[in-house]
Order: sequence, then structure tokens, then C-alpha cells
Amino acid sequence: MKKTKRSVLDICLALIAGGLFVACLHVPNAPSDEPKITSVEILVKQFDETRESPLKINSDEDAELIALVNPSKFKDDVKYYWYKGDDMLGEGMTYAITTDDMASSKKKIPDMVVIEDREKNHLETKFQVIINVPPQISAKTQPADGDTLYGNTHTPFLFSWQSSDRDESGLLSHTLEIDGTRYNVGELQQIYQSGFTEGRHSYRILVEDSLGDKDSIPEREFFVVDTVGAP
Repeated sequence: MKKTKRSVLDICLALIAGGLFVACLHVPNAPSDEPKITSVEILVKQFDETRESPLKINSDEDAELIALVNPSKFKDDVKYYWYKGDDMLGEGMTYAITTDDMASSKKKIPDMVVIEDREKNHLETKFQVIINVPPQISAKTQPADGDTLYGNTHTPFLFSWQSSDRDESGLLSHTLEIDGTRYNVGELQQIYQSGFTEGRHSYRILVEDSLGDKDSIPEREFFVVDTVGAP
């Protein structure tokens, strides 16, 4: 629907032409129907880091959703409404998500934000928040911290560990780091490795799930004693 607008000057001239001599008041222009906000970007902040899509949240730490409007100069001139389906959960440029929210039925995790300007123009943006439980490595490993292993550079020693994913995705990738060198061993949870000289060595295990969340054990040390070559 188009609106006809007449300027203050047009109105004054019409009144004068009709023989009416009145004072012409300043009449403000009608509010603009053009929405101020053209787009909205949703970010997630967690562990003091802010990232964009995908909106993945580690379930072990509270997080915050942030709505960034474009143009940003209007960010304080609009209202923000966070929704889960048809239920409004909160207002404001940011929305806090606690670990309790993540552990519940996720009814308090928004999937849409509505922006409203002063002229009641609305802009809706839908999104999906992924709640991911990080994988875990058991503290029990072989060799244990401080173990002494007997053999020489040709002796294969067993390295074993146990990892699990509480999301039960089953897609875990492992890295075995020995003396500062990393070996990608995929889904394996044990491997034999040789080539160790006599003396102190160190190792640790790192695990990563399909969404990039990680876990690791602290660096552990073991000692190799060459009894094979002893007289």
C-alpha cells in the first residue's frame, strides 16, 4: 500500500491560495516503513571465546548466545526476543544458557530470535544450537606413570588406554604423543611401539570427537632398562 505525502510547503501554499492566512506549523514526516535491520547473525560465547556457525556448546560450561544486527549502529535501537518454538524465553541482545539448561529437556535452548524496531518491523532468524558432551579418557593407562620397562630398541612395548563418548557417537580419533612426537592412531585404543633407547621417556594420549571436542591425559613418564644387552 502506497502512502501520499504532502510537504509542509505544499500545505501552506494551498491555504494561501484559498484565502486563508494562517501560521504554518512544522509537521514532522511520517515514520519510515523501511526496516532498519537487514540481517542478524547469532554467535556463541564460551570459555572466553566467541565463534560463529556451527553453534556448538560444550555441556561442561555455561554459555551465552549473542545476536549481532546489521547495520550494527542500530543495535541499541531495537528489541530482541528469544524463542523456543512458540515460547518466548527471554529478551535482550544476549541470552545465557546454563549447564542445567543443557542437561534438562533443552526446552530453554532457543532456536529463533526476533528483532523489532521502533516502527514495529520484525525480522526473524532461526538457528540450531548443538549441545555436545566432550569425550573422556580413563586415568588408567599402560604404561602407568613411572613404570619401568625392560628391553631394547627392538622390543615392542604396549601402550593402551580407554576412552568413551557420553554422546555415544562412537566416532573418536586418538593421538599418541611419545617424546613430543605425535602419531595419529585413529579409533585404536592400544598400540605396540618399539625403538626406545635406555633411559627416561614420556607419553600422553589425546582424543577428539567428530565435533572437535577433546580430552587428554597429563604427560606421563616411563623408564626403559636395557637388560637384553647386559652381560
